[in-house]
Amino acid sequence: MLDSIKQKLEKLNPTKTTSLKKAGVFIGILYHDEFVDKPEIIFTQRSSKVSTHSGEVSFPGGKWDETDKNLAETALRESNEEINLNVDDVELAGSLNYLVSKHKIEVNPYIGLITKKQNLKDNDEIEKIFTVPLDYLLDSKNAKQHKIERHNTNVIVPSWVYNEQVIWGLTAMITADFVNTCFDAGVRVDLDIIRDHYDY
Repeated sequence: MLDSIKQKLEKLNPTKTTSLKKAGVFIGILYHDEFVDKPEIIFTQRSSKVSTHSGEVSFPGGKWDETDKNLAETALRESNEEINLNVDDVELAGSLNYLVSKHKIEVNPYIGLITKKQNLKDNDEIEKIFTVPLDYLLDSKNAKQHKIERHNTNVIVPSWVYNEQVIWGLTAMITADFVNTCFDAGVRVDLDIIRDHYDY
């Protein structure tokens, strides 16, 4: 799986950089022991006590820090802090093109396989850690379609509901980009329009 994902990510044409503040998030694929035949993806629900994105479903991650060598390190450091991920057990595959959040943050998603069992624990920023089977996300029938206005343009974005957890907004856009890029899932999402209408 790792080699296949790497090959798909290497074919991406990187989008031009922005002058915005940057963040790295981690799309962690559980791929060990019982998960080898049925990988699952790690999501978090943010605490209602945090100032931004409170209560929302997200990937672990956060803003770049000056001590981080790069945004991949940001994504893994934040994952260690937020969910107690042992970053030594991660095999990074690469990254998707960034998306810009509603708070004007350049969000860079990094994808990796988690090859050993983890003792995941949430910190104060996280209300809950949960996983979603990759097969569920790959079945385009499970993605609900929504028309929203972004940059004064109507665009189609997806959402998923799994065990009463709602994956929507930027996290859903990143999820769709991930399953479409790496697995040709065919989930409808107007990412090209969303990216083209961002004013750099």
